[in-house]
Amino acid sequence: MKPKLIIISGLTASGKTALSIEIAQQFNAEIISADSRQVYQGLDIGSAKITPAEKQGIPHHCLDIVDPTQNTLYSVGDFQRDAYRAIDEITQRGKLPLIVGGTGLYTRAVAEGYGFGDTPNQPRYCVLQICLMPPNTILAPKVKLRNQTRVAQGMFDETRALLSKGVPSDFLYKLGLEYRLNVRYLQNEIDLATYYDELYHQTMQFIKRQRTWYRKENPTYTHYLTDPATYLTDAVTLIKNFLAE
Repeated sequence: MKPKLIIISGLTASGKTALSIEIAQQFNAEIISADSRQVYQGLDIGSAKITPAEKQGIPHHCLDIVDPTQNTLYSVGDFQRDAYRAIDEITQRGKLPLIVGGTGLYTRAVAEGYGFGDTPNQPRYCVLQICLMPPNTILAPKVKLRNQTRVAQGMFDETRALLSKGVPSDFLYKLGLEYRLNVRYLQNEIDLATYYDELYHQTMQFIKRQRTWYRKENPTYTHYLTDPATYLTDAVTLIKNFLAE
């Protein structure tokens, strides 16, 4: 029988991190981050990386493993390799592997066992994916508040520090919307009002693309949750049933 793997995926600002900690505590799990920016050291605020306090002692993998000053993009193949290794180690410790993140290609590459080149897919695990898909009426105010909070926490200073350490601005451009707009703001290409406006609207456009992606997930192992008020109870029920199979 294949080892069991749980994935918590879903939209930006949908509540994946908070739910993952609750689940990890209840089911003796370790978390593997599936986020294409959180692998980079120093990209903390802009990538919404979980803080040490938020981890609450839960071991996390695939965070802060790449030096961005090397100007080397971390690929989906890199993540699959590192996730496989982490899953094996977690399983050998008798704990439950829990992948958490919003980079859909990363989670799908592991769940489906992507082959690269001419290699066919070879799924390694029995998978349960819990995908968080709340409506925009819930997400829109969260996105606005999150944007303001991250700027207040020092997101511009974080970007300045990365640039001063030698991370090229064109490399930061490749690492997502926040850092791209941060660089434009710091280089006086846009004012603060324009920054907030573009960050909000482009984030909501990104969420729309995420919805399209996640609706195409494998229905044999994917369950969608839309109400944050019942995330935890619904997820616990799904996981208990899955582990009992």
